[in-house]
Amino acid sequence: MATTLAPAANHLVISVVDQEPFITREPRPSGDYYSGYLVDLINEISRRANFTYTFKQADEHGRYLSTGWTGIIGDVVKGEAQIGGGALTVTTKREEAVDFTKPYLSNSVNLLVQKPTWEDLGLGYLVRPFSADYWIMLLVVLLLIGIVFFVIGKFSPYEWGNVAADRDPRGAKNSFTLRNSYLFALSTITWQGFREAPHSLSGRIMAAFWWMFILFSLIAYTANLTAYFLARPEQIPKMPFKTYEDLLADTNIRVGVLLSGSTESLLRNSRSETLRSIYSKINAQNTFVGSYSEGAKRVKTSNGNFVMFMETDSAEYYARKNCNLMIYGDTIFPSNLAFAVRKGSVWKGIFNTIIEDLKDNGYLEQLKDKYWHFSGDCTNIDGRKYVETGGHLSSLPIYPITLKDMAVAILLLFLGFIAAMIFLVIEIVHYAVTKKGKKIERPKILKNPPKIFRPKTKAAKAGPTDVELGEEAGPSSDGLESVPLEDAEDPGAGSGDELRGDEAKA
Repeated sequence: MATTLAPAANHLVISVVDQEPFITREPRPSGDYYSGYLVDLINEISRRANFTYTFKQADEHGRYLSTGWTGIIGDVVKGEAQIGGGALTVTTKREEAVDFTKPYLSNSVNLLVQKPTWEDLGLGYLVRPFSADYWIMLLVVLLLIGIVFFVIGKFSPYEWGNVAADRDPRGAKNSFTLRNSYLFALSTITWQGFREAPHSLSGRIMAAFWWMFILFSLIAYTANLTAYFLARPEQIPKMPFKTYEDLLADTNIRVGVLLSGSTESLLRNSRSETLRSIYSKINAQNTFVGSYSEGAKRVKTSNGNFVMFMETDSAEYYARKNCNLMIYGDTIFPSNLAFAVRKGSVWKGIFNTIIEDLKDNGYLEQLKDKYWHFSGDCTNIDGRKYVETGGHLSSLPIYPITLKDMAVAILLLFLGFIAAMIFLVIEIVHYAVTKKGKKIERPKILKNPPKIFRPKTKAAKAGPTDVELGEEAGPSSDGLESVPLEDAEDPGAGSGDELRGDEAKA
C-alpha cells in the first residue's frame, strides 16, 4: 500500500515540461526563469497553502514503457517530485499510477491548421444563394411555363373573347400569345405588374401555383443572399478537407501529434476506426513532433500540407499568436487538466480545496483570459465558425439552396401543372357540349368601326358642310377632326365625297 506523504518542511519539488502558455522556461545567468499560466496558478496556491517550491524539468508528460513510467508521471511515481505540474491530461491509464487533483481547466482535442486562402467571389456572388442544379431547374421551368400558358391560351375556349370595336378593331382576341406568355412569366418572376391575366379557370390555376412557386423561390433567394452578405468579410474560405474521413483519404496532407502525449494514446486506442487509421497514418509517416511549438511552426510553414492534433487550449493560444493559423475539426476527446500527486498524498486534499475556491471566485477564469484571450491580436481563430460548410467539421449555417431544400415549392408547381391540364380538358369538353361546337371567330367586317382623329389641314375652308359635319361628329376640343376608320386607312381619299354624301342625306 502506498505511503502517505506529509508536507515536510513545506517545500515541494514540482515536475514540469515546457509548453506555452502553461510553462515557459527562459534560461538566465542566475538560473532558469519560469512564467506562464501554471506558474501564476502555483504561486497563488503556494501563497494560500504556505509552501515553497522548486521546478524540476522533465523531458515529457509521461508514458508507460516496459521499464515503467517516464516524464512527469515517472517523477511523481518514483518520488522525485511531489507534484506533477505540467499541463497533464487526466487519463484512465495515468490514474492507475498517480492521483489527480480537481481539474483547473477543461480541454479537448482539435486540429491546428493553416488558414485557407480566401477566394474572390467576383461577379458570381449574386448566384451563390442557389445551387447550380436549382438555377438550371429554374431556367427550364421558366422556358416551360411560357409554353404552358401559350397552350392554355390557344386551346382553352374561355381565353378567347369578343372585344368591343371601339376598344380593339380585331374583334376576337387571345391575350396569351407565345410572346405575351413569356412576358407574363418574366414579369411575375421579378414581381412586376402585368397587363393581361388569364381568363380561363385552367389558366388561373396555373398562374396561382406559378405565383406560389415564385414567392417561395424569391423569399429563399433573398434570405440566403442576406446571409451570404453578412458572411462576406470572411469570404467563406474553403478547406481541402471537411471531415476526418477526408483527411484520412488525402495523401497530400500529413498529420502530426505530440510524441508521448495523451492525444497520441487516445488516437491509438480510440473506438473510432477513422481515428485509429489516422494514427496508423501518423505512425507510418513518422510525423510525431517533440513539442507543440515545433508542431505549430511546421503547420505555419507547410503551405497547408501539414496539420496537427492539439489540445484545444494550446491550439487556441498558437492561433491567437499566429494569424495564419486556426482551429479546425470536430471536437474529440473531451478531458480535464489537473495536478498529479502520489497515491495517498495529503497534498491532493490541500490542492483540491484551494482550486475549488479559485474557481468559485473567478480567479481561474481571469487567469485564462490573461494567457489566451488577451495574449494575441488575431481574430477568426475558430475555422469551424466561418469555413464553408459541406461536412461535419464546419458549423457555418450558410450553404446554397438545393432542389431538396425547395422540394415543396417544386411539388406545388407540378401539382398546379397537372390541375391546369385537367381543367383545360374539362373546359374544352364543356364548351363543345354547351355551345354545340361553336367557336368565337374574328369578324370579317366590322360594324360601327371606331373613329380616330386626324389633324385638320390649313387649306381646309369653313363652309356650310363643315357646320353640318360638326353637328354630326363635332370637332374635338384639341382641334382634331373625327373621321371613320375606313378613311383613316386611306389617307389619300379626301373628305369631300363624305361631305357630299352627308348633304344628300340632309
